[in-house]
Parts: sequence; C-alpha cells; structure tokens
Amino acid sequence: MQHSSRTLVTLAVLSIAAKAWAHELPANRATLVLRDQTHISVTLYLSYGEALRLALAPQRPMPEFVMVYAAMSPDVLQKELVKAQAKFQADTRLYLAAGRELSLTNWVFPDTKQVREMLQRRTMQALVDSNGHAHDEPLVIRAEVASPEPVTSVRVQFPEEFQKVLVVAYRPTQLWVEPKSWSPAIKF
Repeated sequence: MQHSSRTLVTLAVLSIAAKAWAHELPANRATLVLRDQTHISVTLYLSYGEALRLALAPQRPMPEFVMVYAAMSPDVLQKELVKAQAKFQADTRLYLAAGRELSLTNWVFPDTKQVREMLQRRTMQALVDSNGHAHDEPLVIRAEVASPEPVTSVRVQFPEEFQKVLVVAYRPTQLWVEPKSWSPAIKF
C-alpha cells in the first residue's frame, strides 16, 4: 500500500511539473529547416488569437476581441483573417547574410473554421472564469523559401504582432536505411 501511495504522489508531482513546464514554453516560436542548400521550410507556432488582435483591433482588450470576432459570420471572419494574413506575410522577412531578401512562398495559415473554434473556446473560457488566464495551443503557419544561391546563414524579422519569437534553426541529417540493415551511426 505504501508503494502505491508513493507512486500516486510521484505521478501527481510529475503531472503538476509537466503542466508548469508546458505553460512555460514560449507561445511564439519558429522553426527554420534548411532542407537542401537552397530550400528552407519555415514553421511558426503562434499565440494566434493575440497576433490577430494586435493586427486587427489593437485597441480592444482580448476578452472583447474574442467575443466580437467569435460571433462574426464565417464570411466576415474570413475577410478579417485575409487582412491579418496579408500583414503577416508582408512583415515576415528573411535575408541572406549578404543582405539579399528572400521571398517566402506557399504560405499556409490556419483555416477560418479552426480560428473561429479557437475564438469560441476563448469566449467560453472567459465566461466560465473571467479571472482565469486563457492558454491556447499555438496555431501553425507554414511557408517556404527558395534561395537562388546556397544558404549558409540567414537573418529573419517577424511582424510586431507576433511579439517575441523563439527561433530554432537546423539542417537535418538524412540517410536511407535498407530493409533488415542497420543504419550508420546517427549523431546528434
């Protein structure tokens, strides 16, 4: 019995620690992956509601913003999202070390339904607990960059609506593994 109560206490502590750690993860982060010498994948994980509020209605407090935008018809909300997305695209900049700007293409934003559901959840959270701190899972934006020359380094700038963004950049190691064969040593 003593062993199982210790296990329960340990699980409770780990659960609380995991929630605290998850809450401390930066809401706004970007991953830049150099796929080959000239191709970069950009993935942004954003506190999208706040970015939208800052782009579309910075004068409104967040609870008012989510209630107003969650109540919009899908067509009206879509038009508002297109405005914000155009601003986000225009203000996201990537430069080669020499100062040459690279174009980001193939943008993929959260769809209207996904954004509307997030806004409705935030509205419900505010109604249930007006003093609580709402915490949404970040929504994902993707884009691609094709450079005319090999990339050795880049500089990136994000829209001010994204606020502070943690950037993780890497070039993955890729290798084929034949059936029933061991791979070469995979180093990290």
